[in-house]
Amino acid sequence: MTNTKVCFIILSLFLLTGCWDQHLLKNTRLIYGMAFDLDAENKIEETIVIRSIPINPDTGMANEVVSAVGDTINDTRKLINEKISGEYGGSKNQVVLLGSELAKIDIYPFLDNFYREPLSPLSAKLGVVQGKAGDIISLKEKDQNLIAEYLTELIRNGEEKRILPIQSIQTICTHMFDEGKDFGLPLLQFDPKNRAVEIQGLALFDGKKYTENFLTPDQSSIMMLLSGEAKSGTEFTYKVNEENKENWVYNYVSFQVLKAKVKKTISSTSSNDFSVQLGLDLAIEIDEYPKDHLFDEAYAKELKTKIKKQMGEDAEEVISLLQEANSDVFGYGRDLLAYHSKQLQGNKLEKGYFKKLDIQSKIEVTIEQAGVIY
Repeated sequence: MTNTKVCFIILSLFLLTGCWDQHLLKNTRLIYGMAFDLDAENKIEETIVIRSIPINPDTGMANEVVSAVGDTINDTRKLINEKISGEYGGSKNQVVLLGSELAKIDIYPFLDNFYREPLSPLSAKLGVVQGKAGDIISLKEKDQNLIAEYLTELIRNGEEKRILPIQSIQTICTHMFDEGKDFGLPLLQFDPKNRAVEIQGLALFDGKKYTENFLTPDQSSIMMLLSGEAKSGTEFTYKVNEENKENWVYNYVSFQVLKAKVKKTISSTSSNDFSVQLGLDLAIEIDEYPKDHLFDEAYAKELKTKIKKQMGEDAEEVISLLQEANSDVFGYGRDLLAYHSKQLQGNKLEKGYFKKLDIQSKIEVTIEQAGVIY
């Protein structure tokens, strides 16, 4: 009797209906890149690039650019849906660009929809554009690449070269609501005359707002070394001599960082008065130095001293720029809350605390490798 019941139950399973969510690609227009700007009336202008599959496969892929102006992100998408021959599909989006004017007010409302939609591409790259972001998306193609792929690879290349921190829509979410740590995003510049896009540097944020301050690529690399985000692979070129007027190349040295070690000590002298001792030990490899003679210990020591001096000056400038922007990309606010809360008034961070920190940096340099030929 028991076996009969079991067989009946198993056979009944084949008659049960199932349900599932399905999103048919044939009904969807896939967006691969998007940009948000503020128009003259302070409305949101969204520009998207859609991957179009041509009827003739020999012609290859193409891009279609569509834009709309609305009061909210959902409003603009509703209007875009009325302009395209399918449902708006953002699950394959690779990059989101924010115009500088829009980024200055508060970027969270423009990203809120991404965090609520289950199919949102949270791994998509983010960037701030000096000027109008939609102008870059409207390029459609760049260097025989579709614009979304080009922008994604441009930002990833900057991350690999240690001039940009690795960021995405997902990673900045916690930083936007973290009172003890800020973040930076790639700052892109568009040259309409040459139809060129380049990385201008790192846009600095204070909370959820772009401060209009930025670090150049070299300054961003130094910031990443000081914060401990970059451990190796960072490259620099410094002018270390003035001697050769005829061939100026002899006056320069190029090197890359092999190892970087950060030491940090935070101390307090009184309530809400803190100082940071920041040490950075670098082991470097000389990649290019036509003047040579590095086999001579005195020459090598002189070069090391010059590199150390210039890097120290650059580090001080970077710290000054960060404090001017009140952008705590180092996350010192977290350390204050975790280890020095008793010295904070009301156990809370004071507004503009990062500007008031006394940050002293010290850099040590060791030349570990000088190439095959010295």
